[in-house]
Amino acid sequence: MKFLFIPISLLFDFITSVRNFLFDYNILKAEKFDIPIICIGNLSLGGTGKTPHVNYIIKELSKMFNVAVISRGYKRNNKNLLFVNHNSNVLEVGDEPLMLKKKNPDTIILVSGDRAKGIKKIINEYPKIDVILLDDGFQHRWVRSGFNLLLTSVSNPFYKDYLFPFGSLRESKKGYKRADAIIVTNNTEKLDNSYIKKIQSEFSISDKPIIFSKVKYQKPKHLFSDKVLENLKERSIILLTGIANPTPLINYLNKNSTLNYHMKFKDHHNYTINDIKNILSYYNRVKDVKKLILTTEKDSVKLLQFNKELTGLEIYFIPIEIEVNNKENFDKKLIEYVSTN
Repeated sequence: MKFLFIPISLLFDFITSVRNFLFDYNILKAEKFDIPIICIGNLSLGGTGKTPHVNYIIKELSKMFNVAVISRGYKRNNKNLLFVNHNSNVLEVGDEPLMLKKKNPDTIILVSGDRAKGIKKIINEYPKIDVILLDDGFQHRWVRSGFNLLLTSVSNPFYKDYLFPFGSLRESKKGYKRADAIIVTNNTEKLDNSYIKKIQSEFSISDKPIIFSKVKYQKPKHLFSDKVLENLKERSIILLTGIANPTPLINYLNKNSTLNYHMKFKDHHNYTINDIKNILSYYNRVKDVKKLILTTEKDSVKLLQFNKELTGLEIYFIPIEIEVNNKENFDKKLIEYVSTN
């Protein structure tokens, strides 16, 4: 029955193609700013790991520059332009911006659907900022980015995908031409030369620099304390996820622990008290003394508001970091762009 979506996809393709044509030929004009702007985005609806890569770039560039980030704050409950602080309400600023702020307390994080307005706000209030990162800004063409990074998952590369709703693309595959580099994400194998050559041979887009990245899972941290879990072996895990693609995490847990049950919610799910009651109900029914609740770092910032209900439980989140191949060269390109612009 999915073929019934094809006419809608064709209409969607027409609309987005016309929009891109208008920007490409300056009929619709993108605003240019006298500050380096790096855009991290994708062509698909989600699941490529944009925000963890933003975090990677923050960490690397902050060694030399003052960095700010602008995010739309997807699924937050208002449209106000807001600076994110450590104690911001997750429902007002969104889960990913708050997660970034907690991981990078000295970085300016701003949420705004109007990226141009957000850039002006940062420039006016924080004139010492050297570079601005746009989290999920590839389709926001009202701002002219100086360096565009396009992310695509190794398990579903954009060139094998189709326009929404028949597929998951936000715009035509031809949009990749606006990118300065492509990052192939969610790799699970060691990023050595043999693996990279194998994937490159399958990758049909050859006229852009291709970078490979993978997720590195860190030691789980307790949601309400400084306790760190040294390993997950022999633990009975109740997994909570509200992310686009939990499969890599599930595969990791199956190799390193016992996955008892997976409570899967939609990406950016805002947990309710009924959700918490259901989670507690299942947790209390599990008799294994080594049981624990494990969630993602993105979900953790939304679960913090239920400290009254969850305090005292064995509940942890698993932080992630990004590893890239040819790290030295990739970091050098980022630094050169900021230094020369």
